[in-house]
Amino acid sequence: MRSQLRIAVLLAAALAVNAAFGQTKIAIGYTGANAFMAAFVAKDQGFFAKRGLDVTLQLVPVGSTIPGAMTGGSLQVGTLTAPLFLLANEGGVELQIVSGATLQAKRNITAGVLAREGANIKGPADFRGKKVGVPGLNGVQHVTFLKWLKNAGVDPRQVSFVEASFPQMGDMLKGGSIDAALPVEPFLSRIVQSKVGYNVAPYTAEVIDSYLESFYTMTKAFIQANPKAPGAFREAIREATNWIGKNPDAARKTQVTYLKLPEAVAMSIRLPTFTVDVTPQEVQFWVDMCKDFGITKGTAVVSQVLWR
Repeated sequence: MRSQLRIAVLLAAALAVNAAFGQTKIAIGYTGANAFMAAFVAKDQGFFAKRGLDVTLQLVPVGSTIPGAMTGGSLQVGTLTAPLFLLANEGGVELQIVSGATLQAKRNITAGVLAREGANIKGPADFRGKKVGVPGLNGVQHVTFLKWLKNAGVDPRQVSFVEASFPQMGDMLKGGSIDAALPVEPFLSRIVQSKVGYNVAPYTAEVIDSYLESFYTMTKAFIQANPKAPGAFREAIREATNWIGKNPDAARKTQVTYLKLPEAVAMSIRLPTFTVDVTPQEVQFWVDMCKDFGITKGTAVVSQVLWR
């Protein structure tokens, strides 16, 4: 009996080792926003593992370092927004979008422009001569805010912009080193609740009803070496997105582990609008807008940067 049990244990161990060797190792670099909650859930619920993906998640403080880490091989998946993605591709870093992450939608606004108490900012015209903290120069929040100012007749060159990571925005507003900031959830709610800043406008919703906010990318080289990985990754994100819809409170708890939020805060934050399938039109919107503001040359061919 003991010998049979021993054989069974050894066989199970051998099968586990073989399964591990058969998995594709992927390190996902993500920035500190709940936009990438589907990846947290896919990891915790085993949706990656059952598709042959051995995934680890790495919090990256500065999103602009992600493309370099991907080309260097320390990351196989990077969470990006369109301006940085397009800049990287124009700079010779061949990346492809393999899955959507979130939309910024008027029906569920999770971004806004906050002003520090006492700044006396009420609308677009009041930003002239002010200093605004953005999570990344030429990033998605920055570019969308430029469009909001321009649509309101304000020359964006009359506004100063400085980089401020999401976790720093509250302290920078409180200290007066910036007059306003462009946070997303969960940071937007935390700043408002602390009464350090107040909401001026849902600027994203005033630019367009809905746009692709963030997504997951892989290098073309990694895709060529691992042709099954993009599809497996996307389907894991799809399953996780569906799971979040059915288990929103359990999904919120992942923010405690992956975003280091207090549980009470994590459970009170609005979830973003998740997405999986990215359309060519959603990418072309960003190609055109980044070109309009001189951020990119607009040379990206959507069919070449969108994995199918």
